[in-house]
Amino acid sequence: MVKNSIKASIVILDFLKSKRVIQNVESLNKQKTNFNFEIIIVDNSCSEENAKKLKTLEKFSNVQIHINTKNIGYIRANNQGAKLAKGEYILIVNPDIIWPSNDILQRLIDYMVLNPQVGILAPKQINDDTNTMEYTARSFPVLTAQVARRTFLRNMLFFKNLVARYEMKDMNYQKETKVDWIQSSFWVVPQKLWTELNGLNSAYFIFMSDPDFCFKVWEKGFEVILNPSFTVHADGRRASEGGFLAFFKKWTLRQHVIDALVYRFLHLFKKNPRIQYLKKNKRIRKN
Repeated sequence: MVKNSIKASIVILDFLKSKRVIQNVESLNKQKTNFNFEIIIVDNSCSEENAKKLKTLEKFSNVQIHINTKNIGYIRANNQGAKLAKGEYILIVNPDIIWPSNDILQRLIDYMVLNPQVGILAPKQINDDTNTMEYTARSFPVLTAQVARRTFLRNMLFFKNLVARYEMKDMNYQKETKVDWIQSSFWVVPQKLWTELNGLNSAYFIFMSDPDFCFKVWEKGFEVILNPSFTVHADGRRASEGGFLAFFKKWTLRQHVIDALVYRFLHLFKKNPRIQYLKKNKRIRKN
């Protein structure tokens, strides 16, 4: 191992989850690796109490904490953390993630080194409050499916099938799968590719940067992989939870709709790049 070299940079964006961030970092620092890694915490909470709790993590020499004076949004804050990263690989990790075994980080990086065609690697997530699996993979967004899944329309046959295709709940989460896109609650991305794609798209505020980034990864000729041989825990609570009535109560859901419209505009008439990638590679193999 090269002295002082950093192989992995873990970026954790917090919004009022300091207790869980502390658990995350403590379990992360129990990881056994043959390389150095750093942890970059960006806080969007705008809470002195939350910031005070986060600063207790400064006892770890590989942790740096950046307290924002205002909530600059999910995309800008993650980009802020990633710009500070010195590692060969960037891990975008939600604050609620817990690392249940001490070899996960090593195995994730080993996998990326052995599979240079992979642009995003994601593990399977288990909700620790219910012990259920989090369905993190999706097909590329269709606005009608996004609306239908939050309304009575999801029970109508046509929309039910549309929502099912979008949510991909029939996918086998027990085997490694190439997926259209996967939630950025846990990503491993080569820093070179992250930089080439300019990080997450700041045209969005909170949502839709995940499918947008995955779309670009496929376009660049890299794969987006869900690999269940890696498993982490999460708290199972998402900012976009809720049905139609919640739209009028939660600004996050209204923002989700706005971001979805931006995504639709930016990807209008574009073909699915995962399908194009698979077709191209099939032709290459035949030749």
